[in-house]
Amino acid sequence: MKTIGIDFGGTAIKLAAMEDGRILNQTSIPAYAQNGLAARLKDTKQAVFKVAGGQGLKSFSCVGISMPGIVDPIRKRPVGLIGKFEDSLGMNLEGWCREAFGLPMVMEMDSKLALLGELHYGCARGFQDAAMLILGTGVGTAVAYEGKILKSRHYTAGALASHIIIDVNGPGCICNNQGCLEAMASGWALKRLVKQDPGYGESGLSGEAGLDFRVLQKWYQKQDAVAVRAVRHCVKSWRTGILNLIHAYDPEVVVLSGGIMNFEGLYEMLSEGIQEHIWDCCGNVEIRKAKDPENSVLYGLHYLCRHPDI
Repeated sequence: MKTIGIDFGGTAIKLAAMEDGRILNQTSIPAYAQNGLAARLKDTKQAVFKVAGGQGLKSFSCVGISMPGIVDPIRKRPVGLIGKFEDSLGMNLEGWCREAFGLPMVMEMDSKLALLGELHYGCARGFQDAAMLILGTGVGTAVAYEGKILKSRHYTAGALASHIIIDVNGPGCICNNQGCLEAMASGWALKRLVKQDPGYGESGLSGEAGLDFRVLQKWYQKQDAVAVRAVRHCVKSWRTGILNLIHAYDPEVVVLSGGIMNFEGLYEMLSEGIQEHIWDCCGNVEIRKAKDPENSVLYGLHYLCRHPDI
């Protein structure tokens, strides 16, 4: 079964032609997500035909679409987006797929699809109950039971675990609360975290034009005191997030993903000794690093196209 996957990400739109759990061809185009989705549909359509190859779409059976926010998979529409493709809230993307490609469409939230991809084609194969923590500009989460994404009346169950409050006196967040995991430790929160450190003026970080986790890693490896404190703070926050996922959802495995996982030694810092802090009644919980974090969403879309009723 051949499928087309379209991952509308905040930075890039990733596209792939897939068959039987394999990527046949893929490409990506800039997202310009702040400008809306309507302006990107023409280029997206062209990119789909590019990955499909010379035979067109006759041999394909489905298009899968991923969105960077809460999705109603029944009506196949996004219902909650912040700062990315917000105009798509009123779009009929299923109709667009029918008109542009002549194919049916499935849709789901990116973090849920990433977990689905790892659960069925990646590091979590063999498990049924799983949770995911995606570390990047923000923090994404997802939960699955019996191999299926957790569902709830507003489609938010498991998807908003990054907004569980871990410090009631913590900084404000985009969710109108304060001290949640994402506000405490994420790409967008890093600048505030570093600059509020009393030693920032003497830190090598103060001379950097931009501040992200790659820059933080550089100064952490140099044992810059501010960078070391920032990394320790983030690790403690993320470990708390992992424990919250385990105690709230009782998974067999927690998958760690996102660009920040390229930070050397981070997986070990997040996973080592964590079992000691898990309640005995939860049993042993595996902590695994995503097999293919760049393409997890595309694999999840492929699985959803093949199993649209999950």
